[in-house]
Parts: sequence; structure tokens; C-alpha cells
Amino acid sequence: QNAIASFLSSLSHHHQYLPQPPHQSYKMAETRVPNKLYATHPKNYGKGSRQCRVTGRKGGMGLIRKYGIDMKRQSFRERAADIGFVKYS
Repeated sequence: QNAIASFLSSLSHHHQYLPQPPHQSYKMAETRVPNKLYATHPKNYGKGSRQCRVTGRKGGMGLIRKYGIDMKRQSFRERAADIGFVKYS
């Protein structure tokens, strides 16, 4: 009986071994910006240095720079008629 009582009392101390929710470091990144540890050098040239004047998204594929427009193509399509561009085809 003494062994059973000590076993039952030891069970009450095992609540600390229950599974815990995952730690914050396991959470996926919510943005597509690279890890700040690797992107600490300022980007003063190239595609990554330019951004859309409307949305602020970084340059690369789809950034229209002609005539100093500096807009992503999605933003340009929404505002092209207001700027004065006419679509012919």
C-alpha cells in the first residue's frame, strides 16, 4: 500500500510533461521579405533598390520604369487611364 500511495502522489507531479503549444520561433514568416540577419546591407542599386510609388512593393518582375512611372504593373493597369495612357490593342 505504501508503494501504491507513493506512485499515486508521483502522478500528480507529471502535469508539467504535458505537450505545450509550439514556441513562437516555429511560426512561419508572414512576409516575403528576407531574414533581417542576411539583408542588413543597404540595397542602393539593382532591382531590389526600387519600389512601386503606389504600393511600396519591391521592384523586380513587373515594375514599370519607363518615363519615370515606377509602378508595379498591377497598379499601372488600374491607373493608366487616369494618367492619360490609351490602350490600342
